[in-house]
Amino acid sequence: MSSRPYFNIALTLSVILHIVFMGGLFLGSLFEDKKVKPMPQASIDKPIVKAAVVNSSDVQKQVDKLKKQKIDQKNAEKKRQDKLKREKQRIKDLERQRKKKQAEKVAADKAAKQSRQKAAKEKKIADKAIKQAKAKQKAEAAKAKTAANERAKQEKAAADAKAKRIAADKAAKLKAEKLRKEKLKRQQEAKVRAEQEAMIAEQMAAEQTQVNQARQRRILSEIEKYTLLISAAIQRHWTTDESMKGKQCVLNIKLAPSGTVFSVKPISGDRFVCKSAQDAVYKANTLPVSKDPQVYAKLKEINLTVQPEFN
Repeated sequence: MSSRPYFNIALTLSVILHIVFMGGLFLGSLFEDKKVKPMPQASIDKPIVKAAVVNSSDVQKQVDKLKKQKIDQKNAEKKRQDKLKREKQRIKDLERQRKKKQAEKVAADKAAKQSRQKAAKEKKIADKAIKQAKAKQKAEAAKAKTAANERAKQEKAAADAKAKRIAADKAAKLKAEKLRKEKLKRQQEAKVRAEQEAMIAEQMAAEQTQVNQARQRRILSEIEKYTLLISAAIQRHWTTDESMKGKQCVLNIKLAPSGTVFSVKPISGDRFVCKSAQDAVYKANTLPVSKDPQVYAKLKEINLTVQPEFN
């Protein structure tokens, strides 16, 4: 480490010497250009060497200047390091003082907290003792009051029970008499109502029978009417010949509410007559039906006996 400054100085001197040497060469070349003299013919293979003179006093001044700069830098660095050490020491002292004050504060806070806790504990014990004494006193007073109230309550309950028994007996007798009268009244009213309802029901049944009979007669009449209409419609679309005379067929016909034919099936009768009658029904496509639901219910599927008619 001790040889480092001397190495730096030697390096600096070497650089300076090279700079001075190059400067001398540059100045020499300028002067040579201004004064061009004929040169004796020299051999091409031999180089021309020029030298410059270096002033040793200037070099020494530069060396001294560099040494002074180095010393100044070293002194400045030492001052900076000393200042930095003093600052670090001051910071350490301040931190030590802060920690000491903090420790003292923590200790004081702990002592104050323990003191408060002790005082709070003592107060809590005292408050608890006072509260227990008051609670005991209050409980004893409440117990005495409860006993007095219980005695008064029992006496009142006995008196009330006696009065209730008397009132209940009286009310029971009145209620029993009232119920007996109400029951007798309801029985009489029920008997009259039953007689009236029976008479009304009998009248309504007689009227309904008449209505049903009239309705049934009307339905049968409608059925007969539409059966004849259906037969007539089939006859209009039936192609017959003399060979069918005296023959018949029973057809099962299913109709929609609009009269549209769903299906036609022969049940019994002459086969040829049944086939031609079935064709006539399909040819008609739509047969007459009643708008009355009860009549339609009887006609939506019918077994119809058909026989060819001849004029």
